[in-house]
Amino acid sequence: MSFPNQKGQRLFGTLHLPAAGAPQKPCVVLLSPGVKMRVGPGRLYVPLTAALTALGHPVLRFDFFGLGDSEGELSETLLADIYNHIEVGRYVDDTLAALAWLRAQGHRQFLLGGLCGGAITALLAAKRDAAVIGLISLGMTVTLASNAATPGKYLTAKQLDGKRNMYLRNLLKLSSLWRFVTFRSDYSTIWHSMKRLVVTPAVKPVAIAATGTPELPPEQRGNANPLFPPAYFEFLQRGGKVLMLFSEKDRLWSEYEEKFEVPFAERLKPLAGNIEKHVIANANHVMALAEWQREMVETTQKWLTRTWAST
Repeated sequence: MSFPNQKGQRLFGTLHLPAAGAPQKPCVVLLSPGVKMRVGPGRLYVPLTAALTALGHPVLRFDFFGLGDSEGELSETLLADIYNHIEVGRYVDDTLAALAWLRAQGHRQFLLGGLCGGAITALLAAKRDAAVIGLISLGMTVTLASNAATPGKYLTAKQLDGKRNMYLRNLLKLSSLWRFVTFRSDYSTIWHSMKRLVVTPAVKPVAIAATGTPELPPEQRGNANPLFPPAYFEFLQRGGKVLMLFSEKDRLWSEYEEKFEVPFAERLKPLAGNIEKHVIANANHVMALAEWQREMVETTQKWLTRTWAST
């Protein structure tokens, strides 16, 4: 199937339908991560799609403009710049175009989901369409890709501790010492990781602006995506349900905790019933192993069954 986006570019995808006669549940739209196509990295979305349709959910997977089979071109030359544009909503309009096409097919309620860039696109699109009632978030990114320029400045405490331990293990390696004295080491990251041995920054409470919008002090905000908190809280406050699923070995988990969950803890408390968080032990960002994918699929199935059993 295909449909046009707001710029007239044709976007191509696949609509998977449940078995004939099955009670139809809200339609799920799985959004592509980063520069990957609609099957996801390592075909991650394929077993998830099969599981969702087995539960009665129609599933749409499509390629954003400039990716896969869809029309259009990307103008950026650096991958980090592409990620940055995605993080601030590059593909929201494409997602809304997909929802408009699905409405024309008779679908009325939607769940949006995806990995990484697909997850943030889902949230930002949900902010603009009240028919989105749930989010399947696989490795939500809450930061901007600007940290590619100065990685040491914006690494989380967990990441810095890991870097420091690695540097200490490498102290006796001649190759590492040679890199250091020939100015090929990442001195910014080394400094920030070692500084934590003597300086532990305190977590400051979130300030509330006159508009009621939470504001983080600059030293906590760092490279946090300013679009994430307001969109997330707005979605939760209107009754939206969220599955937050992370991989243990993925930096996105620690970034979510340190740059959002901890500083916004008080405001999250009354909304906790709308959020289910699950961490897959030992898994990497793309859940490359079959057992990690299986846990992701089973967790999603159980969450959907509990949340929309009577839908």
